[in-house]
Amino acid sequence: MRPAALTLASMILLVAGCQALPDVAALPHAALSGTHVDADGDRIDTFRALRVDGRDVLPATDEPARLIGVDATQLVPAGRAVHVEIEGLALYRNTMRRLFWDPMHVQGVVDFVPAAGARYSLHGSITPERSSVWIEDDATHAVVGARISAAGRGTPAPTPDDAKPAAPTLRSGGA
Repeated sequence: MRPAALTLASMILLVAGCQALPDVAALPHAALSGTHVDADGDRIDTFRALRVDGRDVLPATDEPARLIGVDATQLVPAGRAVHVEIEGLALYRNTMRRLFWDPMHVQGVVDFVPAAGARYSLHGSITPERSSVWIEDDATHAVVGARISAAGRGTPAPTPDDAKPAAPTLRSGGA
């Protein structure tokens, strides 16, 4: 095959691969919103979507500290499985705490089939021992898809074995 024909074939494939994705707003869709919780006045627990079907939904220059308390909403196609990468993290307003404090964080992927016209929200729990994030249907408050959890680096909660008193140690006599 000639180089010109090869170049032409490559250009056609390149242009075909660059077709724009259909506008989700023009199709049946649902809304997925991030949420946040003011944990203690300085710490904000933020739950947000990172990617929908492999497409980044955050700004290219994502700066979570500048978006503290700002919840974004994405439209997701309805009636088919949607692959959503989500995260939950603790963000601090105080810059020194942000730099040196343990960044409690959980991240994972949830697959679910949104219903047309439905609204979904990200929710979670962030603690030093365990952090979780999940997607809820706003109408029913039912969890859709999987609940993502990760162990933290804090002190683990005591197990039932830890609550048992230690057996007394017997010592033999001696002077």
